[in-house]
Amino acid sequence: MPEGNRKTPTTVCLEFVEDSHALVDGLPMHTFYVAADKFLELPLDANVRLPSDKSIPYKEMMKTLKEAPEKFLLQNSGISVIAGKVKTVKNVAELIFPPDTGIVNGGHTQKALLDSKAARDVSRAKVKIEVLEKEFGTAELAEIAASRNTASNVKPYSTAEKKGLFVPIKDEMEPKFEKHIIWYENREVPNGLGFSAIDLIALLNLFSVFEFQSSVKPEISAQPNKSATSKSAVFADWEKGDKDDLKYVYPLVNDIINLMEHIESTFDKEIPRGFTILSVIRNVIDLNKSTLFSGRKIRFELPKQFMYPILAAFRADVCYDTKNKKIGWFEKPEVAFDKCKYKLFDDLGRTYKSTYHNEINRASKDANLWRILYLNVNDGINRTGNWQTYGVNS
Repeated sequence: MPEGNRKTPTTVCLEFVEDSHALVDGLPMHTFYVAADKFLELPLDANVRLPSDKSIPYKEMMKTLKEAPEKFLLQNSGISVIAGKVKTVKNVAELIFPPDTGIVNGGHTQKALLDSKAARDVSRAKVKIEVLEKEFGTAELAEIAASRNTASNVKPYSTAEKKGLFVPIKDEMEPKFEKHIIWYENREVPNGLGFSAIDLIALLNLFSVFEFQSSVKPEISAQPNKSATSKSAVFADWEKGDKDDLKYVYPLVNDIINLMEHIESTFDKEIPRGFTILSVIRNVIDLNKSTLFSGRKIRFELPKQFMYPILAAFRADVCYDTKNKKIGWFEKPEVAFDKCKYKLFDDLGRTYKSTYHNEINRASKDANLWRILYLNVNDGINRTGNWQTYGVNS
């Protein structure tokens, strides 16, 4: 969840120069005009994203505060805040912030004010702060914050983060992986390189054993090719709750990431000759490339149009105990990949050249290719035991 330096619950006392109060539709609304040099940091817990110093609004505000601070009030719409309680004594407003409240719009304004205040005299600038005095639920706060962010469209994963939809996934993730996921806009990730939450949902969707062909549902022929071609649609369906069965896959998230990075870093070894010289396979041997999560050395880059169908094929390795609600793997995924990969890449390479005539997007869209690769792995899996199982919270 986005957090600034001041976290909720907290109380902030702001000195103001003018104020007004009104009851609108039964909601107490307060407006305070605060001199920039008296402005104090407010919590960002209610916001859907963190402010960025690379954004155009921030840069424009910084320019105004430097060159014409007296115009800031006229050129800036101010800061919108939700607080649980507001008390005013003389010219001081006491803002009481319960958990997950604070700024819902105006994070960039706050950042510009604080950064300018630290660098120069900004006493001639004033900012308008509108405070709605009411306690809301998490989902309602997310909707308000998303609708009030006017600088640019709020990304759907930021709203999902505010609603708490990612919590069950985070609860399953190892910290070394979780820290790389961009759950909300402008989240700081190691080396500035992260994995979008939308991509993560698309990745998990590859292993949905209840929706797609699997040992749990062998009668189904459907394949998760939308993860490669329409990941935003997959995410939208998940956010709406249309993919409730995906929660059964959450315990596998660390294994899936490990499998993906194992494939990325080893796929080029002991496979049919000629695959790595395909035009869509990039040779990065001399570029010091490594996998995102674990930093494993990469020699060749496998495009997602190939990676996702190959990954999805290992849905055949997923076992599910209906009675005890446990999900896991028949074989360790990396071992299964090493065992199956020669035929996988042989089928993939030949089909890519003969059926799709080297058009990679056609290959990734065709559920038939996904089915061929799935059946390839399905035939090679040893189902006599369970390598690893996890309990499922349903």
